[in-house]
Order: sequence, then C-alpha cells, then structure tokens
Amino acid sequence: MDRFKQHYLTLPVKERDLLAQQAGTTRGTLNQIVYGGKHIELGLADCLVALCPGLTLGDLPLTERARQQHSIRSMRGPVELRVGA
Repeated sequence: MDRFKQHYLTLPVKERDLLAQQAGTTRGTLNQIVYGGKHIELGLADCLVALCPGLTLGDLPLTERARQQHSIRSMRGPVELRVGA
C-alpha cells in the first residue's frame, strides 16, 4: 500500500484526475484508497497496476474476494474444480 500511496501523493492534482479517469474511477475513490483504507476489487487493482510503473497487486488493499481471485489466477497448471465441497 505504501508504494501506491507514495506514487499517488507525488502526482499533481491534474495527474491524479487523469489516473482516475484512465482507471475508470474517480479521484475521490483513489483518495479513499490512500487515506481511508478502502479495499478494492481486482478489476480496479489490475488497472492501477497497469497504469503505475512498479506497482503490484500486493501494493494495493484488495478485498477478500479479490485476494482469493488473485490467488486462484496465480496458480500454476490446471485448477481442479470442486463442486459441492
């Protein structure tokens, strides 16, 4: 989280607005992530990683569901589906 916060806080307001627009969100939401402890879903996190050099998913406050999805997506090899488990 600190890496994203440091990156975000170095940006002028106009660049923060541009980052938010490119990520499909608002500057208010990005402020909540940085200052308010807002947890985000994987879609927004992926956008921020793509837009901010050096940022990884581990640098962002993911929701529990996003952490689970990232864990599954990161598995190597085929995933065995367990229905009714």
